[in-house]
Amino acid sequence: MVSVNISDISNDVENLRPSVTVRLARSFFDMRATTEELLSERPSEARLLMLVLLSDMIFTLSWALKTLIAPTEAATASMGSDVVLWLMVALMLRTTAIYALALVVGVVVKMFGGKATLFETRVGVIWGVFVAAPIGLIIAEFSVIINQFGGSFTFLQNQGVQMAPYWLGMVPFVWFVSKGAAAANRIDNAVPIFGTIAVLAVILVAGVRYMAM
Repeated sequence: MVSVNISDISNDVENLRPSVTVRLARSFFDMRATTEELLSERPSEARLLMLVLLSDMIFTLSWALKTLIAPTEAATASMGSDVVLWLMVALMLRTTAIYALALVVGVVVKMFGGKATLFETRVGVIWGVFVAAPIGLIIAEFSVIINQFGGSFTFLQNQGVQMAPYWLGMVPFVWFVSKGAAAANRIDNAVPIFGTIAVLAVILVAGVRYMAM
């Protein structure tokens, strides 16, 4: 059971150090070191929740960009007119889904010799989610480029190219979650974890698309 003290959230917001930006940038090159630094600080559940909520804000911005502000033609045809509803549902469920993901990843890493507690795995997963969020926003910018210049360049009218910004965002998400979980569990190679989570993500997405039909 995860419990969050509201006063802890207030204290963590007030004491949020500028170094979090530096640590975020360093994570792109040395995810293991930054994850271990965060673990050594024994972050409170309030601080972890704050990281999740910040990533939720970036997620919302990136998907609003891809689906409402500058959607590609292929994306519009694929998602239909209910995109706003889907975005709202995704936002409301995302925080819970991330904590559920931490539990699933905890089971996965045990298969590969993980030694972390559930709390440590949760820290690694949430830090990975937070690190991946800005990259997802950068990838979303490609939908703006495709939307702007799609009529001028034939290759930008290809359905695969137009849908790329919507799928590529999953790659850094799964990769950094895998790296964070691996670091928390003292596992040197994150590739097997990445592969397992990627397969589970594909199955989940396929299931959601099937139920939405």
